Amino acid sequence: MVLDFGDIKAIANEKLVNVWDHAFLVYKGDAQLVEFLATIPNHKTVVLDCVPTSENLAQAAFDILQHAYHDRFGKELKLTFLRLYETPNCWADVRAAD
Repeated sequence: MVLDFGDIKAIANEKLVNVWDHAFLVYKGDAQLVEFLATIPNHKTVVLDCVPTSENLAQAAFDILQHAYHDRFGKELKLTFLRLYETPNCWADVRAAD
């Protein structure tokens, strides 16, 4: 075994899945909506630097995980591809730059 997949999955859950799952993802530039969501008690809101389209979320997820994996594993693990599903038939792909 080179790496424990459980460690890789735990990082993905901590840094991404647990943060975004069942959250309202909103663009920080939508100030009125961000302000409104802040008034709802116990509302899980994630404010993003980009409009939350599938393509932008895939890129944001890739960036988050790429840094998290590098911080934990260094050169032992390099994220090269990420696929984010919007529906079973619709997804966005991100590939690492060479």
